[in-house]
Amino acid sequence: MAFFPGKPTIFRLLTALVLGSPFLSFAQQDSYWYFGKKAALDFTVSGNLPVPRVVNNSSMETNEAAAAISDNSGSLLFYTNGVQVYNRNHGMMPNGDGLMGDNSSCQIAVVPQPGSDSLFYIFTTDAFENDFMKGYYYSVVDMSGDGGLGDVVIKNVPLWPSCTERIAAVRHANGTDVWVITNDQNSNIFRAWLVTCTGLQAGFSVVSTVGEIMDQNPLMNVGVLKASPDGKFLCQTHFPFNDANSTVSNFIQLFDFDNASGVIRNPRKISPPATQYNHCEFSPDSKLLYLTRKGSKQLDQLDITLPAVADIIASRVTLPTINPYYDIQLAMDEKIYLSQGNSQLAVINFPNVRGTGCNFQRNVINLNPGTAYVGLPSHINDIVAANNQGNGFTFTILDSCTGKVQFSSSPTLPGTLTWHWDFGDNTSSGLQNPLHDFPDPSLLYTVKLTITSTASCGKLVRSRIIRPSGMIKPKAGFTPVFICDSNYIRFTNTSTDTAQPGIRFLWDFGDNSVSGQVNPVHTYALDGNYPVKLKIITGNPCNDDSVSYMVSFSQFSIDVTTDQTIHFGETAGLNTDVAADNYDWSPGKWLSDSTIRNPVATPYEDITYTLIATRGTCTATDTVRITVIQNDYIYMPTGFTPNSDGKNDRVSPLINGRITLKEFSIFNRNGERVFTSSRTGEGWDGRVGGAIQNAGVYVWVLKAIDFNGNLISRKGILTLIR
Repeated sequence: MAFFPGKPTIFRLLTALVLGSPFLSFAQQDSYWYFGKKAALDFTVSGNLPVPRVVNNSSMETNEAAAAISDNSGSLLFYTNGVQVYNRNHGMMPNGDGLMGDNSSCQIAVVPQPGSDSLFYIFTTDAFENDFMKGYYYSVVDMSGDGGLGDVVIKNVPLWPSCTERIAAVRHANGTDVWVITNDQNSNIFRAWLVTCTGLQAGFSVVSTVGEIMDQNPLMNVGVLKASPDGKFLCQTHFPFNDANSTVSNFIQLFDFDNASGVIRNPRKISPPATQYNHCEFSPDSKLLYLTRKGSKQLDQLDITLPAVADIIASRVTLPTINPYYDIQLAMDEKIYLSQGNSQLAVINFPNVRGTGCNFQRNVINLNPGTAYVGLPSHINDIVAANNQGNGFTFTILDSCTGKVQFSSSPTLPGTLTWHWDFGDNTSSGLQNPLHDFPDPSLLYTVKLTITSTASCGKLVRSRIIRPSGMIKPKAGFTPVFICDSNYIRFTNTSTDTAQPGIRFLWDFGDNSVSGQVNPVHTYALDGNYPVKLKIITGNPCNDDSVSYMVSFSQFSIDVTTDQTIHFGETAGLNTDVAADNYDWSPGKWLSDSTIRNPVATPYEDITYTLIATRGTCTATDTVRITVIQNDYIYMPTGFTPNSDGKNDRVSPLINGRITLKEFSIFNRNGERVFTSSRTGEGWDGRVGGAIQNAGVYVWVLKAIDFNGNLISRKGILTLIR
């Protein structure tokens, strides 16, 4: 224990005089968040469901430091940024300006005095921008002042001169007192100050010298100190702002904390894979640690139940992120929220779940017109710890269909104890371990346990929002989409409330086949109507749901006439009996029309035609092969159209069989030769020396040798068409 000169005796006498009714409650005291630029959230239970609701009544602006406190029913009392204190009507409290904190400091702490419903401590820290000159201070709010709106009755009392931006409030193992943990500047010294029913023990603190000495750079004094909900772990971070040039080592420290003695021990140094960690938060069950990385804009999850540091580091799961993330804070709805530095908050929906099953989502809450900067509100660690500490309570769902729940309480409080359970359904019990049947298992109930001790200054209250069914009952739904070109149906799962651990899907396609995929595709062998059923399996038959639809399946396919064999010069009809909206035969060579249902082909050689037919959004294809039997002959077209459209752009004799071309020439009407060639297949393109020739009639002359060596002479006319 270390002694710091002050006036604790005077203050303890004052608190003894102004104590309110002996009632301790921290179950609903975190119901409101006020932070950033006039950003605020309301977590109060509405309709048996704690859903964060955006409210637009804040008078406060702060870069980082923020805290708010509500009464035991969840009604707002006041909020602060460490400099100003605002009452529930959003006006400045009397004497509520000029506190010794700084809104650029990472953390502040608001601590209710145990045993009082009217006295609250505000602990402030100085900021890096001021070189931490002011140190740690505390002020006291008395809610009986100013007509019940609150008054800052004690202001700016020095707690300790050496400070960082880190401070944490941790519930004592006895379930009533609160430890306030500070961190000396440029050191590895931590001080745990105790707030009890008699007030702050301001002259004494439990000193722990443990872990890395944070003296490499003043930036190492910037960071957060967070406690796990069960009060057994502490996480310390620091901020090397300039990743490229900073000489500050990048790491966080994880400590064990004895919340009975206030001693910190067992430091574990954890380094990130790149850049540095800047904010941290624990899962509600205190088994996982979440860390935000500044430079890489990523979010890591670590399993801190593992004994070795190497194992903890190896357990890292990096969750996919894009936006920068700043402060990260657990809320009373047992979700973790992340500031994105704008009007949006991200959320981890199931922070107790290992890996990507924790269900991290960006841009979930729109604070508009409010804005979240770096910080989110600071809280006492046991915001969701009704079942995490020895003086809380646990429950076991015995029958999720009927809502039968067994509650248990094993407090370590001294003295003779009495219990009062409020089950949130207008019923109560005075047993230590009651068995209760809830009227509607699918609803949420706020269960509150109040323990009274003859040896304690007040009552201990624990509260937990539970759903006897174990989960929100999902609603099944789907839509089928026929994928025409592949002849299968894609089923889109439109079920709601399925983002919960343990949910599975079972599809029955009505043709003796099933699937467990979320959005399956299925091909039916035959056309027809099929009863398709989707069942959501939750592990509890009472929560399962299913839906069935009749799905019609009809394939769109085409069948072109069978392959054909023709002699050279003959035609072949291409036919399909299937009606379609559009037809496209390819290649279009030697076809009467490539876009009609039944074109005529006059091929000079073997060819395969492909038909692509469309009906609505559906497409089908088929092919047909035309084999041409070749004879010994010479065929000369009667015209050509050299217009560069890829069809009949050149003219040449088609020589088939055992005939050898000797000379092929073309003459204009003036008797001038415009083209000559002795190579089979080389044709005239309607140009002479690159100049386009006029449309009209031209004369062609051909000489060839047959297979017996006889001379063949042919001539005729052709028409050049433009």
